[in-house]
Amino acid sequence: MNFQQPTFLWALLLLVVPVIVHLFNFRKYRKVLFSNVAMLREIQTESRKTRQIKKWLVLLTRMLALAALVVAFAQPYLLDENAKTGRQLVSIYIDNSQSMRAEGEQGELFENAKNAARTVLSNLPNEAEVQVIDNALSPYTTKVYSPAKAEKIIDDMELDYYPNDFGKVMQRVSSKYVSEGYASQHTFAISDFQTVGYGKGPLLDSGISVSAVQLKATSPRNLSVDSVWLEEPISRPGSPVKISVKVTNNGRETVESANAVLRINGVQQGVESFGVAGGSEYILSMSFTSAKKGWIEGDISVNDVPVTFDNRYYFSLEIKPSIDILQIGANSAAIAKVFGKDSIFNYTATSTGAIDYASLGKYDFIVLNELSEISSGLATQLEAFVQKGGVLTIVPPQVGKVDYNSLTTGLGLATYGTVVPKEISIDGEDLKRPFLRDVYKRVPANVLLPKIKKSYALQKGVNTHELLSLKDGSPLLTKTQLGAGSVYQYAVSLDASYGSLESHEIFVLSILKMAFSKSEKQRLAYTLFDSEPIYLNVSEPGAEALKLVGENKEIIIESSTAENTFRFWLNGEIKSAGIYSLTTADKKQLANVGLNYSRAESVQTFADEEKLRAFLPGIAVNSTGTSAAALKNAVNDLQVTTPLWKVFVSLCLIFLLIEILLLRFLKS
Repeated sequence: MNFQQPTFLWALLLLVVPVIVHLFNFRKYRKVLFSNVAMLREIQTESRKTRQIKKWLVLLTRMLALAALVVAFAQPYLLDENAKTGRQLVSIYIDNSQSMRAEGEQGELFENAKNAARTVLSNLPNEAEVQVIDNALSPYTTKVYSPAKAEKIIDDMELDYYPNDFGKVMQRVSSKYVSEGYASQHTFAISDFQTVGYGKGPLLDSGISVSAVQLKATSPRNLSVDSVWLEEPISRPGSPVKISVKVTNNGRETVESANAVLRINGVQQGVESFGVAGGSEYILSMSFTSAKKGWIEGDISVNDVPVTFDNRYYFSLEIKPSIDILQIGANSAAIAKVFGKDSIFNYTATSTGAIDYASLGKYDFIVLNELSEISSGLATQLEAFVQKGGVLTIVPPQVGKVDYNSLTTGLGLATYGTVVPKEISIDGEDLKRPFLRDVYKRVPANVLLPKIKKSYALQKGVNTHELLSLKDGSPLLTKTQLGAGSVYQYAVSLDASYGSLESHEIFVLSILKMAFSKSEKQRLAYTLFDSEPIYLNVSEPGAEALKLVGENKEIIIESSTAENTFRFWLNGEIKSAGIYSLTTADKKQLANVGLNYSRAESVQTFADEEKLRAFLPGIAVNSTGTSAAALKNAVNDLQVTTPLWKVFVSLCLIFLLIEILLLRFLKS
């Protein structure tokens, strides 16, 4: 027999009290005078024997009643014969993600979760080894504590912005269970169990079991601002910048009226009213105008309770005065016509002999027009330009012989062969491909396609794919991704002897898409706690340490430049959403970064017991109610014991009843 509260056994020392009472007779006798005492001596002798027996029986029943009462308070129990022997690990996981801010029948779900954990701890024996786990996998999750110390950790636990990753939680449990050599393990997982992230879970040891304590919101509702993107690829000072905003109603009920507020650099720039059905998305169109070039700080917000972490979405954007374009080689009227007269483009044309190699990096888009060969020096500079995020387009010469090997071979680009005469047109299906699909609201049924009279045979490289092709299947325009940039290659010259491409709208649309493609790569926001690096097109930062500076936080970042592409990691050091500036040691601003909380916790759909079992195959998973009685029963089942306190309470009452009967019916 074992005891959950063995310290109560010290109360057995109180058994000396009835012994003392019975050994010392404190009753005072009164003398009565009789003339004849012979008969009284006989009566006294007989009654003394009965009184002594009665006294010892009453003493025994009182001591047994008191002993039974003391043992009952010590909460005795018996281990079942089939119970595992050895150390047992009890893990308590509390979901402290933002979805637990929702209201349940008894208040906030997170507070309900902490109360449920306290109930579990109060029913565990003092010697239990308890592991407490949160979503951030805090340092204390690697240790075990007594129930009393574990309760203090739970008291101090707060809601966090780490999303719920139940798979990682169970991996932490498994790691502790296996590394410490426990005989058995049981996890009390207290969460709302959102279905996001529940697919195929980790493979765990069969000695692990789980009690899923699911907390439910009374009326799950939540509006979230999920993403922001530009409607146009270029943003210029003094011109309206149009943005699209996706708002999601994650609840089941329709939101009839809500407002989205746009702020730029802390100043309100617009308000848009909208309504959205339950479980649906709504796309808002908003705009603002910035008078100055450079980086701006923006955010979109809605007013929604009780889940508020996803009400605001931060984004940053670089306002540029123009797209810088350089044409190298022969002058082209077709190219000059597209870029030369629009103020959005800063267009420069130069010959191969007048190239300023040091200034190539300032351009966004470079066109090599009708070069017969590319020198090794120019090839090296162009490779660095593309690797850093630049866009390069190659238009072959009118003459049928080229030497681009210094550029194409080492970079895996498409290689140019001989010129092949043909009378053919572009494949009309190409207009439905992603490259041009967003140009047309609706692809014309009888569009007049350009005619091609001859073209270079293009042999595609390893990372090359077709954007436009001819009806015989040969490529007309290809794209190769290289580092942070890209290289486009035409298979035809823009001379009229090659066909009508240079005068057709498809040429205009395609070369405009190339020119805008670098601006389209500008990412407006990133997600906190993401292990992936953040890529930025910034000038070479050098070897100096860079800082990420926010309103109340400043960190030195881990960064690297790989293949001429700058990237850095947050490594979980930034905890709060907002706009952060990437700066040098002398406080020179390189870029702005908008950081937002993951929207994984916004979804208001939840897993049931069947899904949890599918997520954790091979281990026992059972649902447990949230009431104190249900949690207590779960703890009792966990301990695999037979409680005996009721037996000893019954024995105490029986001994007291025997005492009463002795006093009443056993005459002295």
